[in-house]
Amino acid sequence: MQIRDGDYLTACAALADTGAYLTPDTQTDCAYDAVTRLLAEARVPAPAELAYRSATFEEQWPPSLAARVRAEFGDLATEDPEAYAIVTEEDRIAVYAASARGLLYGAATLVRMAEDGFVRHGLIYNRPACPVRGVKLYLPTRDGIAYFKRFVDLLCRFQFNTVMLEVGGAMAYERHPEINEGWVRYCAEMREYSGKTIRIQEQTFPWYKNSMHVENGGGGFLTQDEVRELVLYCKARFMDVIPEVPSLSHCDYLLINHPELAERKNDPYPDTYCPSDERSYALLFDVLDEVLDVFEPKTVHVGHDEYYSIGLCERCKGKAAEKLYADDLARIHGYLGEKGVRTMIWCEKLIDAKDGSGKPWGGAERPMVSHETGEPFGETIPPTHEAIDLVPRDVRMLHWYWQIDASYDRLFLDRGMPLVYGNFDGPSFLNWKERLGAGAQGGIISNWSETAEGNLQRNGILFSMAYSAFMFWRADYEEGAYAAIADASFEALYRDKYRSLKRRAAAAGADSGTAYLEIVHATDDFWPYRRFFDGIFLDENEYRIGAYTLAYDDGSEAEVPICYGTNISGFERSWERAVPDDEPLMKDAYKVDDSLLEAAYTTRPTQTPSGTYYRWLLENPFPRKNVARVRLTVDDPAAANIFVKEIRPVPMSSAWTAGRTARRPLVRILGEGGIV
Repeated sequence: MQIRDGDYLTACAALADTGAYLTPDTQTDCAYDAVTRLLAEARVPAPAELAYRSATFEEQWPPSLAARVRAEFGDLATEDPEAYAIVTEEDRIAVYAASARGLLYGAATLVRMAEDGFVRHGLIYNRPACPVRGVKLYLPTRDGIAYFKRFVDLLCRFQFNTVMLEVGGAMAYERHPEINEGWVRYCAEMREYSGKTIRIQEQTFPWYKNSMHVENGGGGFLTQDEVRELVLYCKARFMDVIPEVPSLSHCDYLLINHPELAERKNDPYPDTYCPSDERSYALLFDVLDEVLDVFEPKTVHVGHDEYYSIGLCERCKGKAAEKLYADDLARIHGYLGEKGVRTMIWCEKLIDAKDGSGKPWGGAERPMVSHETGEPFGETIPPTHEAIDLVPRDVRMLHWYWQIDASYDRLFLDRGMPLVYGNFDGPSFLNWKERLGAGAQGGIISNWSETAEGNLQRNGILFSMAYSAFMFWRADYEEGAYAAIADASFEALYRDKYRSLKRRAAAAGADSGTAYLEIVHATDDFWPYRRFFDGIFLDENEYRIGAYTLAYDDGSEAEVPICYGTNISGFERSWERAVPDDEPLMKDAYKVDDSLLEAAYTTRPTQTPSGTYYRWLLENPFPRKNVARVRLTVDDPAAANIFVKEIRPVPMSSAWTAGRTARRPLVRILGEGGIV
């Protein structure tokens, strides 16, 4: 499979070498503001004679275009509401689709394919391979609202259509302000230091506890108006927004100030409510009503994962575990159904799951064992998997055990239950086309940490998003093309990260100053890969290994840190993947090199004969000043070296020649072993 950097999501007829630029003067005719705003990301200054005169967006498929698409791309479904076609010729661009969402994806393709604003002549067509393409997030902090919106725009450019937002205690409840008071107090205690939640969850009590999502809302909460504005921002970009309201399990946010409803009465941090207590539903349905008012959703996700505390209280003792589970879900499903809203759940408790070593998981009967010693606690989690035939068949299943055993898909598909892969990860997903063809509806990637750029990058979410977008949109996806798709994903992310910086530099019109420096470097330092979630907090300063000091013409200086995993990484990286034979929980999944993927977005990893190097654009903190020299400092030369292949400054300039900014060499290290 050959993959071009610029069109790695898109099916293209032969594109010409000729073309023109999208500029601020290109007239846009579109009925949708979100489409116009997105297209602005591709505009650059260029002479009028090199520019497209117009870009039109038409919510229709002209018969002649439909015939041309069939002739050039095969018998494809132009009636698909998300399909689109782009015709670029002479000085005009025309985008066609049957829906506003399709037009948005056409604009997204133009942004991705523009080579520094230059768009080639030709015909472009694509349609998605699956209807659900999403990301699950926590609500942002108040200070993180601006980044949340930028990330939603990023999802649009990669043609995702679903955002799932965990609400929990991170939205104000007007009927029950005690929920928010308890949530803030609880999170403050659990955020005392990085990793405290893991200690509480795994080492403090002789029973299994749910993970603690104290990064949701940053341990605080947004007002309903603030959340409503985020929802409207997503919907204005034609996103489906699914609120997640954890119920039955993961209910610490409800129970901290309502311990009387807890199933396990002796837990100081209860996470499971009693499904036999009417007061549980009075509280939950009040919460659901407020969520429904704010989100106005088509679907609500109601959790139901990691249900451990079962049949313990006086009301529940003696009742079958599967009946407790199914009755609770049926009641919530009925309540939502009366309001015209569909129900979605995490569905592992409906699976009699065993990993590759035979260890029980999910809805199987499970003895609780110590995380430290492996010895039994003396308590057993009763089985719930038989509830699969007791719950409503139209509940949407978010299936996150896809990597343990692909045969579990059939449990839901054979019963006609809608199936979407949860905690989706494109790079590690095995047999995608076959499993999608069997009836799955797509995937939702999960970030179980703060909705912040550093977390999303270091947790591999950004790379998974780019790679998964390829799977979601390319019918010719091939499992064996991992390295090529990974390389194209690196390029697409890198372009997206720095597009606005390059555009600002080109449009500045300044006679002097350095906009940024393009650096190619790597290190022989090594840090074990780590995920930042469940109360493990990211501090980039912890990963600092050195700095570049920029010396300006006027004698002043500025220091920019070099942080492992963020803007540099190691030589020794694997660009391949394989099905591991020593990880029982990954029987039907690939293992990839996470340390390679975490550096994607801020850097562009590149293979060389001597190892992997990382291209990074260092934005000049003072772009009106000229950088005269660059000094590299390694914090601990005895522990690590930083190897620099190239440093090039890019001046502030309005000049735009052949789609490339002018550059002059500042430092060039010949070979690949030099140490600066």
